[in-house]
Amino acid sequence: MSEDIRLLMVDDSEFFAEMTAQTLREEHGMTTFWETSAEDALAFLDDTEIDCIVSDYEMPGANGLEFLEMVTERHGDVPFILLTGRGTEEIASRAIAAGVSDYILKLEVVEDQQYQQLANRVRSAVTQRRAQRRYELLVNNTPDAVAQVAADGEIIAANPAMAEFASVSREELVGRDIVEQLPDGIGNQWLTVGQTVIEERTAQRTETEFDGRHFHNIFAPVDIRTERDTFQLIARDVTERVERERELERQNERLDEFASMVSHDLRNPLDVAEMNLSMLAEQFDERPAEFDRIEASHQRMATLIDDVLTLARQGATVEDPEPTPLEQTIQQVWPYVESGETDLVVDATGTIEADAGRFQELLSNIFRNAVEHGDAATITVNTLEDGFYVADDGRGIPESERDNVFDTGYSTADDGTGFGLAIVEQIADAHGWTVSVTASDEGGARFEITGVTYL
Repeated sequence: MSEDIRLLMVDDSEFFAEMTAQTLREEHGMTTFWETSAEDALAFLDDTEIDCIVSDYEMPGANGLEFLEMVTERHGDVPFILLTGRGTEEIASRAIAAGVSDYILKLEVVEDQQYQQLANRVRSAVTQRRAQRRYELLVNNTPDAVAQVAADGEIIAANPAMAEFASVSREELVGRDIVEQLPDGIGNQWLTVGQTVIEERTAQRTETEFDGRHFHNIFAPVDIRTERDTFQLIARDVTERVERERELERQNERLDEFASMVSHDLRNPLDVAEMNLSMLAEQFDERPAEFDRIEASHQRMATLIDDVLTLARQGATVEDPEPTPLEQTIQQVWPYVESGETDLVVDATGTIEADAGRFQELLSNIFRNAVEHGDAATITVNTLEDGFYVADDGRGIPESERDNVFDTGYSTADDGTGFGLAIVEQIADAHGWTVSVTASDEGGARFEITGVTYL
């Protein structure tokens, strides 16, 4: 970093100014310049961009602090290190009040050859200023409303977004009372939270609704050397997120209504049909073969109803995912799959965010697909960078059919309902995941679920 630092050394001693500049250049890699008076230094600064100024305090004409004041007036906030020959509390207090970045005893540099210490102070001052500028650039360009507020409510600083929120210019906002400047009592609400944050030294978050818009607010104590306690406020407009969540909630409610309708309007007639078939069967000494076909049709209808209900309910968006251990959940699902001679190999580890019940349904449907339709001997589950995959060594899925396997009604078996993999896709979509199918290394099917959040 030193190679990027452009430093101006100012001292009325030409020998000291030149020697210090030379040492910082040759031994510490800085680009250095030197002048012997505040006036000459100001003229130099008019034509040259500098990262840091090191100045003597006692100089003919303008002293170091007067020089700093002139620099600030003409060139803004430039890192400024003051060299003082007297380490008195009065000078130290005046230097801090004037806004110097740091100060150091000149005798320590001259007699003790503490150029390393001076170089370290320069690097620190420049690093802090560059970080501050990056922060200011970020704050000024963010759409979030940002302000620094004192405990008594005075707005110390504010970005353009906060001024827009208050419907005034930035210049009008700074220095005013937040309670008076923000509408509908919001300023009073925010100040109350900010005062608590200052007192407890702990950040807080709140939500605000104003004029049909929703804001998520962050309050944090500002930990800097200052005579006043302040807090930082960041208000983010989350209206689109809130409206999206409400729409998802309405969608989930509609899915629940549909599921209830299916359960009532389809199961009741089926129950009546099954009861009448049972009563009719009692009238025959020898059960007719047609009864078996009717009973099989009833069973298929019951399976279809169950799958339709599952499809509706599993499609509801997951709003509150919980930590779900991957390996443990897989092992819990496997015993409930009629796997026959198929073996399961689990190499997946880690914890994901998921609705545990629906995640188990997703896994069991993929497992059953491999066993019942793929004739798999071995199923393997392993992790991906942003998800996991389930691969088998069965018959696989032809490339020409892979775009259709998640369609409702698609099945390669005569007795299949065609809902199994559609349910898998619905559950993945509800989590914000993506599911796709390709060929496994063994020639079977490989289902990849991506977009998964690992904890």
